[in-house]
Amino acid sequence: MNINFENYLIPIITVGCLCIGFVLKKWMPADDKWIPTILLVLGAISGAILFGVDYEGIVKGMLSGLASVGLHQAFHQFIKVDTLGEMTDEEGAYWIATDEELQEELKEYEDE
Repeated sequence: MNINFENYLIPIITVGCLCIGFVLKKWMPADDKWIPTILLVLGAISGAILFGVDYEGIVKGMLSGLASVGLHQAFHQFIKVDTLGEMTDEEGAYWIATDEELQEELKEYEDE
């Protein structure tokens, strides 16, 4: 069985869903966990509009909508490479507390 996804990813739907997902993430108060589902449905509707209401058109739209989520995450991870060394204050406090506990345990071990 040969599955060729190139025929199922439609760039215009992917870019449109990517833009809508960006707007949802930045300016809508909705929880982020709903964005892939919203883009899946919007992709299915777009696929049905572009290719007709049939199985193949809806699947093409759904895959293109979900591809926009993956594209956003890939870009987000690529940009995040520069900020790997940064920590929030809470993360820093956790690691300082953990380091102090380890130092105390080490001191107790050395005293034995």
